[in-house]
Amino acid sequence: MSVSKVLKKEKKGKLFNYVAYDQQGSRYAGFIEALNEKEAIKLLNSFGYTKVKVGELKSFQYFFIKNFVKLTKNDVMLFTRMVSEMLKAGFPVSRLFDVIALTTTNKKLALICLVIKENLRSGYAISNALERYTDIFSPIYVSLIKIGEKTGQLSDIMDELAKYTEEEYKVRTKLISSLIYPLLIIIVSILITWGLIVFIFPKLFEILQGFEVEIPLLTKILLIVSNVLGNPIILAIGFVGGFFIYTLLRIFEELSPAFKEKIELFLFSLPYIGNIMYKIYELRLARAFLLIYRSGMSFLEGLKNLEESFNSGILKKIIIKMQRFLKEGEYLTVAMYKTKFFDPFFLDMVKTGEETGELDRLLDKICYNLEFEIKEKIDVLLSLFEPMLIVFVGFIVAIILLAVFLPISSIIQGVTRF
Repeated sequence: MSVSKVLKKEKKGKLFNYVAYDQQGSRYAGFIEALNEKEAIKLLNSFGYTKVKVGELKSFQYFFIKNFVKLTKNDVMLFTRMVSEMLKAGFPVSRLFDVIALTTTNKKLALICLVIKENLRSGYAISNALERYTDIFSPIYVSLIKIGEKTGQLSDIMDELAKYTEEEYKVRTKLISSLIYPLLIIIVSILITWGLIVFIFPKLFEILQGFEVEIPLLTKILLIVSNVLGNPIILAIGFVGGFFIYTLLRIFEELSPAFKEKIELFLFSLPYIGNIMYKIYELRLARAFLLIYRSGMSFLEGLKNLEESFNSGILKKIIIKMQRFLKEGEYLTVAMYKTKFFDPFFLDMVKTGEETGELDRLLDKICYNLEFEIKEKIDVLLSLFEPMLIVFVGFIVAIILLAVFLPISSIIQGVTRF
């Protein structure tokens, strides 16, 4: 039984580290996944290894690596770029993944590299190993590598995948970095508001209590709010409840695609933000189309893989519709038009590309324009966001001042009458 077959079949096997020697006396060391120690030795012997020594990785270490060590999009991007550059440099594939396994700081990536190495040693392809990690490497990623392996253009395909993952990561990091500033402003605004209500207002109210005046309704309400927000037990319940609701929503999002799609539709319905979301989705599709085209894969096959690669319900539906129209013999532009998702500029550019044979260049142009448009829209949103928060904090301060000055006004009126 080959390592590849066992690796595909036994997805919950044990991890063993081993030391072994080949027929020429060369020493090898690495990880192997098998049902038990005997099976691990048997597998290694079947490859011609002798003097095999295996030892099971400690259960807590294995469990931790397998289930808790995660690969981020940044890890995948760096892995793809390293493979691409090493292939272009003519680095032997047999040693390539050993080098990455030794240089990476992510233990899970090291494990994946060693699994790939075992596949290569047993005569199987890189894609066979990556298929086991569909939660990390998307179907379109694996399919393109298969094409590269079949056509002998793996270096070029990996270069395109590296560009694709880098662009995806770049947009994602831009969005996150754009949100950091407004989030900080929101947090500071909330803390200032909380401090005013919990600490400042009660002190002012204590002064007012020395005067025999009727407390206005607004002041009473604000005092109740102050007592609630200043109660540590209520705050603890609020934090725990908020965390519970957040966790519940994430579980529903993972288990229910329909629920996740409703969240997407809600975001799309928001003024201005919905338009930014729409442009981001268009950009993701444009990049994916460009990757498919440059790889030489047919759009029908590429869309089939994209369907499983995207975790968005909206994008999945668009891709499914496009597949149906392409199967009916429609051109790419017509299939896109019938989904009723793409804007006229996108459609016109793709149509021109199909007619002139410059689809590669025009899809690249679409990506550039969408990136620029998204950046501009986010900048405008942020420029509006700051004054809106200032107005909000000012409104809260005005309410607090009003709650204080209303009883003061009553005191002044009483003194005047006296």
